[in-house]
Amino acid sequence: MSDKKEFSMVILVCVVVAVSWFVYYISYEKLYTIGTVESKKTGLKSGTVANFTYFYRGERHEGGTGIGDYKIEIGDKYIVEFAKDKVDLSRALFFYPVPDSLTTDIPWGGWREVPEELKKYRRKRKEIFGLYDRIFKD
Repeated sequence: MSDKKEFSMVILVCVVVAVSWFVYYISYEKLYTIGTVESKKTGLKSGTVANFTYFYRGERHEGGTGIGDYKIEIGDKYIVEFAKDKVDLSRALFFYPVPDSLTTDIPWGGWREVPEELKKYRRKRKEIFGLYDRIFKD
């Protein structure tokens, strides 16, 4: 197989996997809570991943999300989005930082959407080379 065909095949497989993962992820009902960055790990080719913890119904859960171009520090707090029926399926929303000065009560069962009081701290999203907010209006 030629290099061009191999490259095209790899790109096609990556697109199919990404679309499949997106469809799988959005199929779950989401809840929101606040998570804390516990550590950062850098892989050889995978970039830097921030490992975080969050609580749902009194139980501690862990997750990891690639930080991309965001400046993330250990101990920082962010909104975490997770699947209601599969709690360990989660991601930190680094464009929703939670300042230390903010004191808010997190419901036992999480929020159904990001609270208005936290939306005012929303940052510009940096995905798709900084064009995410221009392409998708959330």
